[in-house]
Amino acid sequence: MDVRVVAAQDADGMAAVHAIRHEVFVVEQNVPAELEWDGKDDRAVHVLAPAAGTGRLLLGADAAAKNGGDPDTAVLGRLAVLKPARGTGVGARLVAALEDEARRLGLAGVYLESQVHAIAFYERLGYTPFGPEFPDAGIAHRAMRRSLG
Repeated sequence: MDVRVVAAQDADGMAAVHAIRHEVFVVEQNVPAELEWDGKDDRAVHVLAPAAGTGRLLLGADAAAKNGGDPDTAVLGRLAVLKPARGTGVGARLVAALEDEARRLGLAGVYLESQVHAIAFYERLGYTPFGPEFPDAGIAHRAMRRSLG
């Protein structure tokens, strides 16, 4: 699938980001809307593959609060790919774009909390799982990390 990945920086881009996340998380996975919209979007970096997928990167204090206190490690999250685009490489391209932004910012690594069914996807991209499984929005997750060094 030949989809470009762009930064979602304006109102139209963020509307597309929210539409994709709503479809994948709220509609498809039954994540309560109040958990999906956590108030951190306006402080995060967002990437968008129009009509295909999106992801975000938490930085600074928002990242440290999620990753165990390390402000030099970004937190990748809200990776959502619409059903027709799954298995086409869009997800990997979104992750790469977010990692590129973390490198550009001089960050040492990326932390994420993967849904258990997606662990193999992230492992193929260089992430290592650690710690036990835990529930988030009723879905089993596991922490993962990758050094950008």
